Amino acid sequence: MTASSPIKNNLLENIEFLQDFQLFLGNIFRMNGALLATAEKVCKNDPVITVPIWRILAVLRRQPMTVPSIARYLGLKRQSVQTTVNQMIEKDLVKTEDNPDHKKSYLVSMTQQGNKSLVRVNNYQKTLTGVFVDGFDTSIEELVKVTNYIRKLRENSLANIESSNTKQ
Repeated sequence: MTASSPIKNNLLENIEFLQDFQLFLGNIFRMNGALLATAEKVCKNDPVITVPIWRILAVLRRQPMTVPSIARYLGLKRQSVQTTVNQMIEKDLVKTEDNPDHKKSYLVSMTQQGNKSLVRVNNYQKTLTGVFVDGFDTSIEELVKVTNYIRKLRENSLANIESSNTKQ
């Protein structure tokens, strides 16, 4: 909670809100577990693509990024991403190149082999999406609304953490 943004209607004092919010977070944790378990099953027979590689390829398809920026984007530890990037270099999925903005933090970009692997990644993402939405009555509008809500919660939590870190 930041000093400049008091909690609306004192929600931290509302037991029902606290219980519902904890239930919401519990469902997010379970959803993440289901997502990772399902993704593992989807790509289990692929000799090259693992879930960590899948996630990084999906991020790099937009543009080259540094390992720290990939880690921040995915909400992972830098060392975990570095380990996966090293595996990806060995498999010729990515390469490193000089970063004009930073001497020590190189850019990671996809190789031709990495770009070819995106076809499989796209198919895996479609299969994964199907597992979660086939037979589920929803709309694009509902998905966008939930996505925006979760994004705002994440951004707010990061701002609050940063604010509390600067006060210490």
